[in-house]
Amino acid sequence: MSLSLLPQDAAIAAGLSSSLSPVKASQACLSCRKQKRKCDKLLPACGLCGRMGRQCDYTTDVNTAAQPAPTAEDLAALQLRLMELENRLNRDKDQASPDSSSINPSSGGGGGGSSRPSVNTTRGSLWLPAGSSNGIGSNNSFGMMRFPSAIFLDIDCFRWAGMPIPKPNVDIPTEVYEILSRGDTVQESIAEYFRSIHTWFPIVSRKRMSLGIPLWDGGPDLAMLFMAMKLVTTQPVEGIASADCPLYTASKRFLSLLESAGTVSLLYLQGLILVTLYEFGHGIYPAAWMSVAACSRYADVIGIPSFRDSSAILGSCTTWTEAEERRRVWWGVYILDRAISLGNKKRFSAPDPMESTILPTDDTAWDEGDMTRALQQPVSTPFTSPQAPFARLCQSALLISRVTRHCTSSIRNHLSGNKHPFNLSDVTALLNDVTSFIALLDTQLSHSHDHIFFGLLAPRCLTFSALVMLLDIYSCPENLRDGPAAGAGSGPGQCGGGDYDMLLADGHFGGKSADELTMQVTAVNGLKEASLRIRDLSIDLLDAVVLPAEQKRTSPLCLDSLYCAMATLHWLWKEAGDPDIQSALEDVKRCLSRLAMRWRLAREYLGLEQHHDNTTAMTWRAAHG
Repeated sequence: MSLSLLPQDAAIAAGLSSSLSPVKASQACLSCRKQKRKCDKLLPACGLCGRMGRQCDYTTDVNTAAQPAPTAEDLAALQLRLMELENRLNRDKDQASPDSSSINPSSGGGGGGSSRPSVNTTRGSLWLPAGSSNGIGSNNSFGMMRFPSAIFLDIDCFRWAGMPIPKPNVDIPTEVYEILSRGDTVQESIAEYFRSIHTWFPIVSRKRMSLGIPLWDGGPDLAMLFMAMKLVTTQPVEGIASADCPLYTASKRFLSLLESAGTVSLLYLQGLILVTLYEFGHGIYPAAWMSVAACSRYADVIGIPSFRDSSAILGSCTTWTEAEERRRVWWGVYILDRAISLGNKKRFSAPDPMESTILPTDDTAWDEGDMTRALQQPVSTPFTSPQAPFARLCQSALLISRVTRHCTSSIRNHLSGNKHPFNLSDVTALLNDVTSFIALLDTQLSHSHDHIFFGLLAPRCLTFSALVMLLDIYSCPENLRDGPAAGAGSGPGQCGGGDYDMLLADGHFGGKSADELTMQVTAVNGLKEASLRIRDLSIDLLDAVVLPAEQKRTSPLCLDSLYCAMATLHWLWKEAGDPDIQSALEDVKRCLSRLAMRWRLAREYLGLEQHHDNTTAMTWRAAHG
């Protein structure tokens, strides 16, 4: 990788001091101390600062001194650090497949199919000094290239006209530069990301990162991805709200800056997804709800998961690994959209895939770039077909969609006065699919190595959430007849106490049909069984996350099912006072408390327990729909 930021000879010569008897300061200047460079201590400015044309500060306290804006030399130092990262990650490059050198590096950065540049001088590049311009992307240039609005106004015109998508005309903010340039921040963040988040949410190619491909044409969107990796792997700090974390606020500002600059790239979407995951995992609302919709819209813009549509925006894929990465990014959006919608039961942002849409392939084969093990199967493939953990996570999200559609349809039928609002055989078939998938995941886990545990944990928990949603809607048929929340304080089988009696007296509800009674018994018994099985899962999880390093590998996608179990067990204990149920409840609460050290969303769920007392006992999530 060629450097383009080192000071030019002319600039060096112009900045040299001509004093024959220089006056020197008693210590090195702030910039030289920060960069650990030799300082000549000249006054009023040292030789290096004079050459770089920046303010020279001899303040004693580094922490209170004014922070100068990053200069060309500062950015060159950051580039050198990233080159070291590339060298470290490139140990296996000699053993890479022959076609690896032909990978189109610009496809991750958006806007075409250019080959790998020898010298990166584009203003949109991560490595160009702030304030410089190539005369094309500058806001002050008469020939400024703008983002083509034809993508939204007339997509056919955009395609046949071959309109180019310019690089984003934006400089990396000083606050982002300061974060990424500290020591080995970038290298450590990437390594921690692949040790933790990647184990259950693999949407960034480990192989392409190890080959240094994103660095070849890295722009500000690459810096955004590095920021998001650091953000999502950072443990919460006690006393600081997750929404006030400096990393988070800097990331949000950077995302907004890139969006306003017209950034269109897979790297940007990956960064946006990871920031959304952070918001979801730490209960930052309504930001998480809005961000996942932005992810869905952005995926539509760049055309994934369709390779034909995405090629027009991102450029053509030149390797199978790159094509699989695009597919996995779309699935990441789909999964988050379904998970975030579990609690409020609002409309999804991401559309359901077609039956021909391909599931992610084997996770290990993708990590290693081994196409010989890349068995690709459509979403219509039966659950019994062997799948890797991430594909199982996709299938659990598909089940959430099926259950949600079914529940919505049943409620609408009841509200319309349909005497036969649901078909018992259809409900039974869907219930069997969900429970069979949970059993299949348990079997797959029992025959897998220990490192698969965290990969399969998220799909198991999401499927339990889908099961509770399905059973919950039938645990009290009046929830269907009058929509959710037929009576205050309703729980499975309770149907609202006094409010329900008053509705009966008014003749608002008729008698229950045989199908409704059958489903009510099945649902109440199923909720108890599911909650106790989640309790068993929570005990396994407690044993698996004793150490902080293990807690980092847990997924916030697990938390909704734990909350469902806690709420159900709380109601069961209040009904009968069974000490075994109380013990199970405490086990689930202990698990949530442990996970709250990693994801603050668990703390939010624990805080909801106080609302499951007295007259508000077991207000099911369906009551808030």
